[in-house]
Amino acid sequence: MKTGIAVLVGCFATVALVPSVRADGLEKAYKKEFAFLEEEKRALEARLAEMVEDAARRTSEAKAEVERLQYHLLTLRNQADDLETDIQEIERESGDGEERGDLLMETMSRAVDTLRGYGYDLAQPSDVSEVQATQIENLFRTAALTIEKGGEVRTEEGEFFLDDGAKTKGKVTWVGRIAAYGLSDDGGGALVPAGGGRLKLWHEPALQTARDVVGGHNPSALSIFLFEALDKSIERKADKTALEVIKSGGVIAWVIVCLGAVAILMIVARVFILARAGSRTDKLVERVGALIDQGSLEEALAHCKKAKGAASRVLTATIRNLKRDREYLEDIISEAILHETPTVERFGATILVVAAVAPLLGLLGTVTGMISTFDVITEFGTGDPKMLSGGISEALVTTELGLVVAIPTLLIGTLLSGGANSILEGMERAALQIMNRADASRAGKKRPDTSTSKRKEAQEGRGGEQLKAEPEGAPA
Repeated sequence: MKTGIAVLVGCFATVALVPSVRADGLEKAYKKEFAFLEEEKRALEARLAEMVEDAARRTSEAKAEVERLQYHLLTLRNQADDLETDIQEIERESGDGEERGDLLMETMSRAVDTLRGYGYDLAQPSDVSEVQATQIENLFRTAALTIEKGGEVRTEEGEFFLDDGAKTKGKVTWVGRIAAYGLSDDGGGALVPAGGGRLKLWHEPALQTARDVVGGHNPSALSIFLFEALDKSIERKADKTALEVIKSGGVIAWVIVCLGAVAILMIVARVFILARAGSRTDKLVERVGALIDQGSLEEALAHCKKAKGAASRVLTATIRNLKRDREYLEDIISEAILHETPTVERFGATILVVAAVAPLLGLLGTVTGMISTFDVITEFGTGDPKMLSGGISEALVTTELGLVVAIPTLLIGTLLSGGANSILEGMERAALQIMNRADASRAGKKRPDTSTSKRKEAQEGRGGEQLKAEPEGAPA
């Protein structure tokens, strides 16, 4: 029993000691674990610091590498641009070289063809550089020889055509290769190309010059015809008559000519009207004015009626109304001048209208001519210039005719308008002069009567004073 109790007491004691022992172990374990974790933390922080430092170093190195690569890329790009520029320059120089080569080949071909025309048989230019150099030397040598021979004056036997087309033989003197003279028993003179390397006699007389040149003498007067080649015939250009020029202008040219004829007729009629309206105005004013001064109104009126012209009619109306008030008389004069104005200014506006319309018609002809030219170009092209000459002639001729009609018509019409204004002003001035002389004549008639009575009264007064003075002085 006691043993059992002792065992229970021992068990209870053991149980009571177990928690304290367990708590101490856990605390130690926790401290150990905490110390381990602290050590791990310090290790991790150190590792993290190393990694951050390493990352910063690598970033710096990467940035430096990027900058280096960018600089290298920029350098490569500049080099690429320079290379591209060099390539373009090389291509351009290559193209220029090809163009110069083509130009050289073309120039050599033309030189060969030109020298063949002077009788030199030369080979066509080669593509081989060494052969080209030799050919160029030959071309220059041959050209210099041709130029030297071209400056010579030589005489040889040859053939040429006369004015009637007959072929004749004689002596032909060449002045280089730009002129020639021919002399035969049938005639002679300056020669011109007849086509196909042949020569013909020119229509202008140069027989004496041909004799002097063929004979080796210096001519006193050199009549010469210069030409470039003998392959094309030179024809004498026939002078166009006025009718042919008008026909080449088409319908509009005839309209302009008719308009010009109408303008001439109106100008002639206007000159006649102005000459008749302004004839003897000054003499008429002097004659009528003298009669007005004498007070012979009826005689002055009869003289104005006998005279002809617008001025006489205006003066007639003025003299008939001289006894009226001045304002009314001025209105009558203005009415008379207005009545004569349409006659004096007849055809004036129409002439100026013709002067304005003529160049417009010429412009219309120019437009229609160019339209015709472009129609021909559209249908047949520009291969034959003769086909285009019709429209071009119409365009130019109508413009010329329009200006020919407009310029003198405008000048003459303006001068005649100025003359008409002068005539109207002269009529007004003549009427006012007659009116003023009539007023002066009437005033003169009144003034002499008044002055005479005053002189008589003065004389009578002085006579009475003398009569009175004499008796007073008698006794003395």
